[in-house]
Amino acid sequence: MAADLTGSRARIMLVEDERLTLAGARFYLQDRFDIVGEADNVTDAVAIIRERQPDLVLLDIRIKEGSGADVMAEVRKTDPDVKFLALTVSASRADVVKMFTLGVAGYLTKGTVGVDLPDKVDEALTGGRPISKQVAAYLLDIDDAVPTQANGIEKLTPREREVVVLIARGYTYRETAKDLGISVKTLENHMANIFRKLGVASRHELSALAYKTGFVD
Repeated sequence: MAADLTGSRARIMLVEDERLTLAGARFYLQDRFDIVGEADNVTDAVAIIRERQPDLVLLDIRIKEGSGADVMAEVRKTDPDVKFLALTVSASRADVVKMFTLGVAGYLTKGTVGVDLPDKVDEALTGGRPISKQVAAYLLDIDDAVPTQANGIEKLTPREREVVVLIARGYTYRETAKDLGISVKTLENHMANIFRKLGVASRHELSALAYKTGFVD
C-alpha cells in the first residue's frame, strides 16, 4: 500500500471508495509523488493519516461510514497541518462551501481532471487553490469581504482582462497560458501586474473580485 520513501518527494494519501477512480489517481500520481496510504472509509482514513502524516490527502466527499468532511474534522483535532484536496463527483454549493469552511486546499470534480492531476496536487501543496470551473463561483460564499480598493478592473489592459476571466473560471496558469497562446512566464508577469493594479494578493481574491463586481458571471 505504501511506497518506499525517498525523502525528496511529497507524500500523498488517497481516500476513495471507487476502485476505478482510485486506480486512476494512483496511476497519474505515482511517478511524481510517494503514495503512502489508501483508504475507502472514515475510520481507516483517519487512522492511516495520523500514523503516516502525509503532506496531502486526496479526498473523496462520499466514502464509506460517512464523508470526507468527517475525515477532515477528525484529523484536524490532532493534525491541523495536513492538507486536503477534494476530488469528488459533487459540484453542489453546499458541499463546496462546507469543505472550504473546514479548510480544504482545493476542490476538483471527477471527470475534469486526468493527466493534469499531478499539477493540481502540486498547486495545492505549494499554497495554491486548485478548483474545477464548475464550482469556482461558489467561493464567493466563503469570503467575508473583498478589499474595497480592489475594484478597478477598468485599469487592466485587454490582455489582462482576458487573463482575469480565465483565472476566475478556475483555469490553472498552464491552462490559461495555453488558451491565450502565451508562455507561463508571460502569464506570471500579467498576474503580477493584475495583482498590483487591483490590490489583491491571490488568485482566490482575484476570482472573488471578478464575480462580485460582475466582470465574470
